[in-house]
Amino acid sequence: MKSILAPVAVLSLMASTAMALETVYVTARPQGCTVTANCPGPNLDGTYSEHFPSLGDYGAVGSAQGHPQTTVARTYISGTSITDTGAGVTLTPTLAVAGGTYLIEYNFNSTAGNTSTDVVFSVTSPNANLSFTTTDKMQRSYGTPANRWNVVGYLTNQVGVTKPELTFNYASGMINGTLQNRLLLDCWKFTYVDVCMKTPAVAAVGPLGASMNEVNVTGVATNATKITIYQDNGAGMVAIGSKTTGIVPGANKVSVTGLVKNAAVAATQTVANQEGCVPAAGVRVGGGANPPIRIALTIRETTNATAKAGSPGNTASGNLHFLGASAVSGGAPIDAAIVYPSNGWQTVSISRGSVSIGTTANVTGIPTNLPSGFTGYVADFGMDIQVYAFRKGTNSASVVTNIFSRVPAQSASVVSNQAYGVVWKWDAVPNAEGYRVVRSWGGTPAYEGADVTNNVFVDYNVADQWLAGIDVNTNGIQNGLSVQWNPSVSNTNNLPGQWGTLESINFAIADLTDTGPFDVYIDNVQNGTNVFQTFEEAPAGMTAYGFQPPFYSGTSSGNLLNPPDVGQVVNTVADTGMKSLHLVWQWNALSASRWIRLTTSSTYPASNPFVNLDEPISFRILIQPVGATLPAAPARPALTAAQANGQTVLIWTGAHRLQSSGDVSGTYTNVPQIMLLHNTYSAADLHPGTNTFLAPYTNLFTEPARFFRLVD
Repeated sequence: MKSILAPVAVLSLMASTAMALETVYVTARPQGCTVTANCPGPNLDGTYSEHFPSLGDYGAVGSAQGHPQTTVARTYISGTSITDTGAGVTLTPTLAVAGGTYLIEYNFNSTAGNTSTDVVFSVTSPNANLSFTTTDKMQRSYGTPANRWNVVGYLTNQVGVTKPELTFNYASGMINGTLQNRLLLDCWKFTYVDVCMKTPAVAAVGPLGASMNEVNVTGVATNATKITIYQDNGAGMVAIGSKTTGIVPGANKVSVTGLVKNAAVAATQTVANQEGCVPAAGVRVGGGANPPIRIALTIRETTNATAKAGSPGNTASGNLHFLGASAVSGGAPIDAAIVYPSNGWQTVSISRGSVSIGTTANVTGIPTNLPSGFTGYVADFGMDIQVYAFRKGTNSASVVTNIFSRVPAQSASVVSNQAYGVVWKWDAVPNAEGYRVVRSWGGTPAYEGADVTNNVFVDYNVADQWLAGIDVNTNGIQNGLSVQWNPSVSNTNNLPGQWGTLESINFAIADLTDTGPFDVYIDNVQNGTNVFQTFEEAPAGMTAYGFQPPFYSGTSSGNLLNPPDVGQVVNTVADTGMKSLHLVWQWNALSASRWIRLTTSSTYPASNPFVNLDEPISFRILIQPVGATLPAAPARPALTAAQANGQTVLIWTGAHRLQSSGDVSGTYTNVPQIMLLHNTYSAADLHPGTNTFLAPYTNLFTEPARFFRLVD
């Protein structure tokens, strides 16, 4: 017998972090011997004895890590088949921990292919409790390869016992040496373990936020009687909640109190009155939905000279560009604009390389009398202006410059029958730092302009008000924050052409002290004034509609906990209409490189939609602070009926599942899509696999009374 004390050796089993304090080996042959002739026969150190006939010194030995030096195995090679259930061996290891629990493993070498394939031994002990009563670990399959330890089970010493006795007796199967069914007796390993290791580990999973009062746990056993949640906030794992009733196999929610931001959370289960080992590490707790977030877009280059915004884009490979960012770390757009939580919906608008600040509107000019000493504008001579909102930004050469709204607002021509001045007014633009006013005389551009801070400009045609050369160079100032990020290309800030495809919306960590979780809604994706994605034509619960879920992209999935991974259409909140896209995710660490690609790849109805890069790409986002209440749910869809050509026609707005029943209070079922084919529907009206379609629908049921309703 060989005993090894290992006070700090880590034993990895069932994902536990328990420590292996002691390892003891019992061998059928003498240990330390290198020549069989010098030490024939069985091991005589008192830890191994035989009551099995006709054993000899033959065969190979196992090669698992830690196997003590021996020569050959003790082998049954007789031509008489074993049938005596009293034939066997007894092991009596000396173990250090009275009352301790030990993992028993077995190693042998059956690579010669001549050992029993079905032998089973019974196992008993008069002074130890065993987790097993039989073992099949001496069958041929467990000795190939010869370098692995095979788990037999657990032994727990009775009180005061340090020399347990285990008897392995033949129970069933073929043992006959001449029939290529030999028996090899080789090496057993006893490893001290915490008793908790006998209970399978479970996992605490996301989302986890300091504002939450529940923790999700997965991997719960069918016979679990308790689930316990622990939190380490710097003083080790402390229980903060448990569940003892209503436990179901698999996933469970456990009520907790006192979750702390950036603490580590773990879980255990109790089976057969034995709690599993408390992990030393756990999942990081975030501050709760939602911390601030950086947002950029990824645009894929395309060779298209013309396209339709929102239509399916070409899938040819092309260079990828972040819009709204100029620096990348670990793939993440680390200087993208930050959106902060708000109780209401916000607009994110990003143009070719610059975060848009919006376009003003309603420019008006009112003629006004001139103060003494001012000549103003000549009578009957028309005057008009264009107005661009602006703020400070950085262009492609990293030079601070003005970033202007993409499209100016145009006034009508102003004229008076006498010399006059003009009071110009326009709608204010949120977050604008100023406005550039460019004037035209009589419809002819004069390329003179003025920069003002307010949305009212009193114009007396004074020389120092209007300066030559102040204009808006669209090609120059619109190339702002942008970086080409796909690893195979080193050229930066070069997004050519008018068209690209919207490859993804990108969210990157902004608060390096908070992992989340994030609970976000998106609605009304548009390009310029063209709103091409409202999510209204998808049923609630549909995924891969417009955008894939957060964990979908392999480029960024390694940055996330999973769960949570939510990306589906919902009808519980919307900016306009009835539906929006609901997203839930959480970072798995605090690092500037954490980001996700909310990709449009392989989505319905338009994968990689085209976008006109001369127009801003915008969407509405609802990202609320901790404790905020969602806006009221949209009104449910209205279903009306009318008569047409002697038939009943149902009418509604949006895309929904239509269900019917023969009884108003009965069971409603989906109206099959096949029925739609009898009406005037095109493939574009049908949403594959969803039984969802657009109005109108002509009733084809023949019963005197039929009842319908809309869902999702």
